[in-house]
Amino acid sequence: MSDNLCEMSLQQTLSLLQLTDQALHDICCKRFTRDFLYQEIFGKVLGGKGRRGPASFFLIFQEESGVLQPGRAFHMKDGALVERSDEISLDPFSGYAVNLLEAQAQEEVVLVNWADSYESIGDFQAYFHPAVKNFIGAPIINFIICRISGAATGAIVAFNYPGRATTYDAEVLKSMAVVIGSLQTMSDEVQETEKAFRYTIEALARACEAAEEDTGKHIQRVNRYAGALAANMGLPNDFVETISFSAQMHDVGKIKIPATILLKPGPLDDAEAELMRKHPIYGQQILGDSPRLQLARDIAIAHHENWDGSGYPYQLKGDNIPLAGRIVKVADVYDALRSNRSYKNSLSHQAALSVFRHGDERINPAKHFDPVLLGVFFKIEHIFDKIYESFNV
Repeated sequence: MSDNLCEMSLQQTLSLLQLTDQALHDICCKRFTRDFLYQEIFGKVLGGKGRRGPASFFLIFQEESGVLQPGRAFHMKDGALVERSDEISLDPFSGYAVNLLEAQAQEEVVLVNWADSYESIGDFQAYFHPAVKNFIGAPIINFIICRISGAATGAIVAFNYPGRATTYDAEVLKSMAVVIGSLQTMSDEVQETEKAFRYTIEALARACEAAEEDTGKHIQRVNRYAGALAANMGLPNDFVETISFSAQMHDVGKIKIPATILLKPGPLDDAEAELMRKHPIYGQQILGDSPRLQLARDIAIAHHENWDGSGYPYQLKGDNIPLAGRIVKVADVYDALRSNRSYKNSLSHQAALSVFRHGDERINPAKHFDPVLLGVFFKIEHIFDKIYESFNV
């Protein structure tokens, strides 16, 4: 094999190593899903734009019982994007499925160029599943099969290397299979950790507001409102997803406020009001300095700040107020207007909209809310109404 092809193989392997390192670095702060892995890994190795690599992949996994799950094919689109096929189910008794299972049982890869084993390219095509061939959209001239080990075993098939598939290509595919197996196992474990994290967040949010009425529904609604606002502002998906479960932490500091104050039916006296205004600071302290809770901390400390600087606890003004806090302020105020409290009755959706437009004795929309956010709110106010009503069925 030429030095140039060796260098290309080395570059692909280095790309996989860099991806692994980045994934490990980011694992605590990014959504680490299988789709993310496939997009990133396949994009490093697939051919195109002068890179050596296969034109397509077929990826399939095996259940503990030995049954093959439906697989998917992947290839480049427009020289850059990875395009994914629909699920492709294999007849377990077909020669293709049997060969895949046999490949999984081997330590080494299986490498085949059509000219080494078949009289014509046409004869070679009979070996492959029709749906795979249809997705690839070109005659298959070679392939390499490699086993994937890990919590979920499987096989990956790479199709149509330029010219001949080589042992160097096989080594890169083996490296890729190891990356997929290890990172996928890690991904599954991270997802379980993420579920536990979110459950803990929800449990803490419920505990903090246990003294107040309608606690569970309130925190769920605020999550949904905040997610809708963030999504309709065109914010990144990661931000939208994170605020959609972090918003419920806005009043986490209330766990340090006596229930006699939280449930007082009349106005608070000066001392009680002063203590109540400390709950954002308490929330910030409770959430600590973990990077994973940065957005929740921004929400807890800033959701009572006002656009004109008249809010609390730090009298932040304008864009100095964290965006997540500005978003949750709108969500929390809307839900407070719609909800019964010990000191007030609930308002209808239209009455709440009137407060957002014209204000009342406590709320001045022009001074209290981010004007851009207020505009987005009025565009999607019907969604807020649907969210509120969906929890009152």
